[in-house]
Amino acid sequence: SPYAGPNNRFNQTFVNRTGPHNNLSADTTYRSYRTGTDYKIDHMFSSKHKIFGRLSNYRHRSFSDRWQVQYANRTFDYHGTPFPIDQTQLAISDSLALSSTTINEVRFGGSRRKFSREPETLDGNWAGKPGIPSVGPQTMPSFLDSAGTDLFAARFPEGRSLEVTESASLQENFTQIRGRHTFKMGYELLRTRANSAATDQPSGRYRFGGTEFPFRNNTGNAFASFLLGAVVRADYTQALATWLPRWWTHSLYFQDDWKVTPALTFNLGLRWQYETPFSTKYGQQSQFDPNATDPLTGRKGALLHPAGGLAGRDLNSLQPRIGMAWSFARHWVWRAGFAVNTLDLWTNDLRENFDEYLATASIQQPSGNPDVAFYLQKGPPQFQFNVLPNGTAPFVGTNYSGRNASYYDPNMRSPYILNWNAGLQWQFASTSVLELIYQGSSGVGLLERWDTNQIPLDVSTDPAQLDRIRRAPQDYKPYTQFGSIFHYGNYGHNSFHSGTAKYEKRFSRGFNFASFYTFSKAIDESSDDGAASGITFFNRRLEKGRSAYDVTHRWVTYALYELPFGRGRRFLGGGGPLVNRVAGGWRLGMIQTVESGAPFGFTFAGTDNVFLPGVQRPNLAPGKTYDDIRLDWDRYGPCRHSVACKLPWADINAFAIPASFTPGKTGRNILSGPGYVWHQITIAKQVPVSERVKGTLRVDFNNPFKY
Repeated sequence: SPYAGPNNRFNQTFVNRTGPHNNLSADTTYRSYRTGTDYKIDHMFSSKHKIFGRLSNYRHRSFSDRWQVQYANRTFDYHGTPFPIDQTQLAISDSLALSSTTINEVRFGGSRRKFSREPETLDGNWAGKPGIPSVGPQTMPSFLDSAGTDLFAARFPEGRSLEVTESASLQENFTQIRGRHTFKMGYELLRTRANSAATDQPSGRYRFGGTEFPFRNNTGNAFASFLLGAVVRADYTQALATWLPRWWTHSLYFQDDWKVTPALTFNLGLRWQYETPFSTKYGQQSQFDPNATDPLTGRKGALLHPAGGLAGRDLNSLQPRIGMAWSFARHWVWRAGFAVNTLDLWTNDLRENFDEYLATASIQQPSGNPDVAFYLQKGPPQFQFNVLPNGTAPFVGTNYSGRNASYYDPNMRSPYILNWNAGLQWQFASTSVLELIYQGSSGVGLLERWDTNQIPLDVSTDPAQLDRIRRAPQDYKPYTQFGSIFHYGNYGHNSFHSGTAKYEKRFSRGFNFASFYTFSKAIDESSDDGAASGITFFNRRLEKGRSAYDVTHRWVTYALYELPFGRGRRFLGGGGPLVNRVAGGWRLGMIQTVESGAPFGFTFAGTDNVFLPGVQRPNLAPGKTYDDIRLDWDRYGPCRHSVACKLPWADINAFAIPASFTPGKTGRNILSGPGYVWHQITIAKQVPVSERVKGTLRVDFNNPFKY
């Protein structure tokens, strides 16, 4: 590099006023071994009765993550610990033709996935080796900055973990043809369960930094605090139970395919589904109650441990659907449909509503006191978990910012999605079809998890009072005895609209070709089925914007061509068996995908202005619009293979930092990132070994034309 640090922030000596910064680039070492076996059986008891079965086993062995710099000593490397995954799937289907117009089918399916992680550092007294007293030997300590991010991206092995998920389903399907009607009806019983052991760290997670110049932005250095051993917060956890949620799901459906006339067909259906409310096997669960009294502090708002379901039963999940196909003229077909689909509830994440079964002690100064909690050489103050008869342990600590609670909405209902579509199809040649399709959907009552224990942005207009709140935010939360209260409920709504034009040449003369273009728009407040955040919980409409998965333009083309060589082909048709085995039977396939980029937004950091907690978005600079943000961009730049010297894509001068305690006015997901072009090519040949045994020779090329 022609510039020494700090002018070149990608130089290995990058140091600025806040200290050294991690910018290490290095090769990684990653090994992954994946094997799978399938056992299948098809058996006909008679011409009317047959059975099918399949058993699949998958074995996966690898390191934790491939995109990580490898430590010289893998003992200290979280990503150097293997995590074996074993998965088994079973499917059995029994079909019986009761008559020429009646068929009954019974299906059974099951799956099991086991994930485990066992670091070799367990019970190695790693806290004692650098001289941290009064700490147990169970796990290797973790070292983080004051925000809870791994110090210099160095993630240590942590504790053991175990996750097992299982599901089993039984289906009964009955089909009968009567005149112009084809009736279908059925029932499904689904059992779902999970066993998850929390990853505890009894030997501690230690945070450093943020105390050198209290309450002033851009001061302090976490690494300097680490060298001094100045801990601002330490968390100690111990698993007391295993998370064992259980669900039953019942589904019924009835469907009628009605051929009204040779040119008009209706599909009419109704489905009903019921999922039992969330509960665990032994009633080991937690639930925040805003009206109960907290036994730890005596304040309103408590974490309780009720038995049974955490929400009422939702028996109203009726899902009607209607579809039609109308051939109103020769070679013309009009299709349209509408359907309601209910989504499964389950939970936002593993170990949801499992608070206080992972005993937690948080050692830090009270809210508003910026002093260090303790120094590593002296160790943490003595503490002890108070395990209650119900198997839980209340929070230990004087600063409640580390005490979180889960709140599963007692009025939770199953979210649903409305889907509708209409399309016109024209066969203008014997093998060529043109389609125009509109599709739309709207999700209602989608599941999101918000932290409701937040400070409203309009809590005060007095700058002095706002600054006092900023310095000790925990003291001004609605429930001061809790840090975050995660409410899991039906907050979400989204909408989607798209138009598609498609051309297809059906397979003939050894060639098949199709190409379609889609123009679409998707908007929502949060694109994740789970944790959501934004400027403020109290005005979630500020997050309404393009979905993270919104792709405005998408063009896909795929083709399959049987090469004209070998027996029955144009070339080498009389070449004999050997020539046909070598040159015949080859197929060439191609897929091309062209997409516009996914949307994204902007945040800011490093300013001297101060704000209340929440997502910080910038303003636009005076006279600037969203169109002024994007620069003319050369995707190649001065170098092809290093991200470090890529040209800037956005103009930072298009933005302005908001005034203190003022939310920014730019929205969420306001621009689209760079799109991409993706080619895939396949060449394959079927190789006959015997009359009953055939093999396949196949070569795939991914991005063969990549620059």
